[in-house]
Amino acid sequence: MRYKPPHPGTLVALAIVALVAGGFLALILFDGGKATLFSIGPYLTRILAFSVIQAGLSTILSLILGVGLALALARRRFPGRDIVLAALSTTMVMPTIVAVFAVFAVYGRNGWLNTSLNLIGWGHGFSIFGYPGILIAHVFLNAPFVARIALDALNVVPTEQWRLATVLGFSPGQIFRHLDWPVLRAELPGVAGLVFLLCFKSFAIVLALGGGPGRATLEVAIFEALKIDLDFGRAAWLALIQVAICLAITAILNLAFTRPPTGQTLRAQVPRPDVSNRSLKIIDAAILTIGTLFIAPLALSVLSGLKNMESVVDADLFQAASTSLVIAAAAAILACLLALALGSASRRARLPLRSPRVAALYDFLPNTLLAVPPFALTAGLFLMVRRLVEPATAGLFLLPLINGLAALPFAYRYIAPRLMTAEERYGRLAASLGVTGMAKLKIVDWPLIKRPLGAGFALAMALSFGDFGVIALFGGPDLRTLPYLLYERLGSYRLDEASAIGLFIVLVAFLLAHVSGRLSHAGD
Repeated sequence: MRYKPPHPGTLVALAIVALVAGGFLALILFDGGKATLFSIGPYLTRILAFSVIQAGLSTILSLILGVGLALALARRRFPGRDIVLAALSTTMVMPTIVAVFAVFAVYGRNGWLNTSLNLIGWGHGFSIFGYPGILIAHVFLNAPFVARIALDALNVVPTEQWRLATVLGFSPGQIFRHLDWPVLRAELPGVAGLVFLLCFKSFAIVLALGGGPGRATLEVAIFEALKIDLDFGRAAWLALIQVAICLAITAILNLAFTRPPTGQTLRAQVPRPDVSNRSLKIIDAAILTIGTLFIAPLALSVLSGLKNMESVVDADLFQAASTSLVIAAAAAILACLLALALGSASRRARLPLRSPRVAALYDFLPNTLLAVPPFALTAGLFLMVRRLVEPATAGLFLLPLINGLAALPFAYRYIAPRLMTAEERYGRLAASLGVTGMAKLKIVDWPLIKRPLGAGFALAMALSFGDFGVIALFGGPDLRTLPYLLYERLGSYRLDEASAIGLFIVLVAFLLAHVSGRLSHAGD
């Protein structure tokens, strides 16, 4: 009987599990297992309480503003509406470290708000540190995301239902109850869960705006344990707790909430029957005004970097930009290769082998990486290789690896469904002709996955390019990325230079995200 080597996707899955397990094990063994769950009990309680409270408040505020904006934009057509939608999309791809700069620029000690209040004699009474700054930054990043998701959901309500509502003379309340709420109810639990997890795991925002060690998420606590206290055992326990919590929340959301099928229509959109209601006009105008006054100053603050661009064009900027591009490209390549391998293994298990449970494991593995704290994993892997390479060299190796793993869930969502489609359409024909391996990838798969692959690559590169996470552990004179350079400028209150660097990061991230969106849409 001839030996058949394991599928590459199986090897990739085992390698990912081994990396994560090895990283955590290295942390625990390095500290001799001294730290225990009971020894960090009071500290853990405080961190968990703050993490849950700020994430819960951020999620509630993001949902309120996001859904309000979505309903107002669904009902209203006005000059500049396309600009508003483009601004929402730009905010969605803004790196968190740039959002931190925006909060400083608008609400900081020398920001626009305090300067304006001082001019009218109200003084500098507003401090952004603590809950105010954290909530502002989180809502600024997440409310536009909620608004776009909710607006897309509202736009797929079939035209026939709107016509029926018009014929029956539905009131605004009946329209919301029977047309708007069903689609929102299907989308919001998943969106709320994702926003909560993002805020629960928040790092750069809480690190810069928390205002002290008493206000830290688990992610920040892991960073402090590794970078400041060198307490690897505590970091390992905190990381395991975060993984358990995030996986539990994800599993509960997947089990408790399912999205019902939504009716589609190819007919032209018809006006909503509630657009002429005077009360709704006032409410929508108020919501759009509040949203604009909140989001616009923060988004526009980055544009202030235009006048300071010349002041930051130096060797540090070029070096940081080159490092960011190299790391982002390597991370994107890794994410796409891993997605190809796992997607191929999943479709093989689901279709030819008819093992849907095994296929589900391959599909679930990328999502589990969202729960893994990157600092703990990076520190554990660094402990494994620290005797072989210098810290800066280890950083150049570990940054693309960790960023690639972090981008894998997003690249997988682009690539895996198209691989499945290719197998469903042409799998039996390819098998009958004996087309396998690289030949199958070139002839059968490539025409269907080339655009999604490009979209996944661009998005993974955008996520890695603007990431301020692992670089916080390794960043220094020998290793700088643009987000780290921005963090240095913010730390020294050189806001003019920070604005120019932030603008550059946003432009590159937005360009990559725009390319990803165009390729994804072209692939449909």
